[in-house]
Amino acid sequence: MRVSAVLGLTLFLALSGCENYDLDLHDQVSYKIQEYPRFRPPENSVTIAGDRADYENEDGALLVNPHLGAKGMLERGKELYNIYCIPCHGADGTTNNTPVAEKFDPRPANLMDDAVLELTEGEIFQRIMYGTGVMPGYKTDLSDEEAWEVTAYVLKLQKRE
Repeated sequence: MRVSAVLGLTLFLALSGCENYDLDLHDQVSYKIQEYPRFRPPENSVTIAGDRADYENEDGALLVNPHLGAKGMLERGKELYNIYCIPCHGADGTTNNTPVAEKFDPRPANLMDDAVLELTEGEIFQRIMYGTGVMPGYKTDLSDEEAWEVTAYVLKLQKRE
């Protein structure tokens, strides 16, 4: 009888370990793939990494590249485009022959589509910084100047510059 009591207690402990009574781990905030948590700084806090403008709520049609014409801008824009954009948009911006774009539904935006060609440089800049649809934002990866460089290169690819 003693053996069956020990066996019963062991079986009870083993099975009760499978049930999660502590739901703290199950009730956490989650993020989608390539989505960054959007933590806001505490009120009246001072940044130690330098102050960055928040363009998310600005009217993109009114934003203008403050670095336009800077030496080497298109070369740096192309380098950054090759790092961050080619996997989804392709070298020519059409999303053709890209291994990543074929796996998405919906596919990443074709930069040569009329809807994208109608975007202003400020709206393209905002999409690079904050993302749209399946595209993640790159605010944490690119400085404002780098995002403007990529914007300038995208405009060159579209033959608008």
